[in-house]
Amino acid sequence: MFRYDDIWLPMQSGLSRYTGIEVIQAEGMGKQPPYPFFSIKNISPAIGVGLVTEYVENNTMTIEQDIEIILSITCNGEKIEDAENYSNKARGYFLGKGTIELSDANIAVVEVLGANNRDVFLTVDYERRVGFDVRLRVRGRESFEIDVIESIDAIGTIEKIEIKEGN
Repeated sequence: MFRYDDIWLPMQSGLSRYTGIEVIQAEGMGKQPPYPFFSIKNISPAIGVGLVTEYVENNTMTIEQDIEIILSITCNGEKIEDAENYSNKARGYFLGKGTIELSDANIAVVEVLGANNRDVFLTVDYERRVGFDVRLRVRGRESFEIDVIESIDAIGTIEKIEIKEGN
């Protein structure tokens, strides 16, 4: 009904442009970029919201439903100040300019939660992390061809029904 890239790509490019730092998907297999950077994890994929609607045009049926996803956005840095400052700037993006930019891509910002500390102990030091969650909503749509019955011809009718009572 929707493709993850339809949300990921506009959000990644908008957030990166706004904050000036790289945005990657969390827990990926690639090399980690230099600090500071954002990592984003999809923590609640494709929750249907509201009723499914359906309609038919010509021989095509379309079903639609609003879909919400919750993303965890974390700024990773060497210094806590960087992680906090960039995390707050990212929250500002989703509360302000990002609301407009993402709506142009048919993505609604539903809720932006408060930032909190997400530090991780490495081997002898901490990776400083500050992050927050954001709820986004899109309209999921799926279309497919259907067979349409043009007309029905009566083959036969039943004129008399006999009911027998007995054993």
